[in-house]
Amino acid sequence: MRRAPNLLTDGTVDVTLALLIAALGVALGWHVGSPLSIALDVAACAAAALTVRYPWAAGIALAAILLCYVPAPKEWALMGEYAPLIPILGMGMRGRRRERLVMTIVYWSILMAIQVAQSARVNPDAPGIVLVLAGFMWAALMAVLWVIGSVFTAYRKAQDEARAAALAQQRLSLARDLHDSLARTLAHLILRARKAAAAGDADALEPLADGISQAASELRWLLGALREPGPLPDLDTGGSLAATITEVIDELAEHGFPTAVTIDGDLDRVPPRTGEVLAGVAREAAANIERHGAEGRPCTLVASIDETAVDLAFINEVGSTGRDSGSGSGSMGLLGATERLATVGGTMETRREGRQWITRVTIPLAGRS
Repeated sequence: MRRAPNLLTDGTVDVTLALLIAALGVALGWHVGSPLSIALDVAACAAAALTVRYPWAAGIALAAILLCYVPAPKEWALMGEYAPLIPILGMGMRGRRRERLVMTIVYWSILMAIQVAQSARVNPDAPGIVLVLAGFMWAALMAVLWVIGSVFTAYRKAQDEARAAALAQQRLSLARDLHDSLARTLAHLILRARKAAAAGDADALEPLADGISQAASELRWLLGALREPGPLPDLDTGGSLAATITEVIDELAEHGFPTAVTIDGDLDRVPPRTGEVLAGVAREAAANIERHGAEGRPCTLVASIDETAVDLAFINEVGSTGRDSGSGSGSMGLLGATERLATVGGTMETRREGRQWITRVTIPLAGRS
């Protein structure tokens, strides 16, 4: 979706200011009866407005028009003198620093030449301090416009960076949800299909069909999430942490990984958000055990919950293929779990001791509810 045009950067402000100065120039020129001054003011404002699209060509044209003000009679209102302020402000708001610098130097020099010529015609005996003050006034006015343009550019850059960061975070969230749903379901289906093919068990086709149906539902959720505007909806992670632990243990046992469980404390004391993250980590650890663990060998799940922290550890024996249980930087599942843990201040430690692989998670509970 394309963003709506920004009125401050698409030239609307420049054109509006140019029209305003031109209107004042026409009114004052009409009052003093000077058609030529009206023409010059309108031409200067038109060139200033065109710098939005043609910075260099229109900027040079504006400088040439301003030079025509040097021999102007003292009766002229000379509203076109203020036209150079428009591109200086506009270039700053659009982040075109080089054009702004060149325009500032050239236009200030021309405006000072106009001031010198006018001073010589109006009051040849005027002290030099008058010209110094005039130069300072124009420089101060241009400096204010520089500050306004720079502040606006910095603000717009910060907005763009925040938008990019939010988009990157949304992509990471989508990648984690995709792994935690569709990718994990398909991995289970592949394992079950291989076991069914090796055993020649026709009864195993029904769980495969159920798994395919679940994968299709998760794919529909993903497509729906991508179509809906706004933040991505949360994927349904199932029941409580205790229910997820029970489900994970049953699945491991069903797939040939008997698991001994030791729980010290009450799982219901874990805050909902922390429990949701731990449930996802538990599913990922179990999936890694099924993929890389030694089938038929016992596993261990140890959980400890107190007032300060919750610790969760999975211990399993590595399979004969020698693959580490989710080790290495290429494990998208463990990477996603680590990112989710970081949102609740948790950490994950994975290590191998002999033939055992240990996945340990710690989340502080102090101050959480």
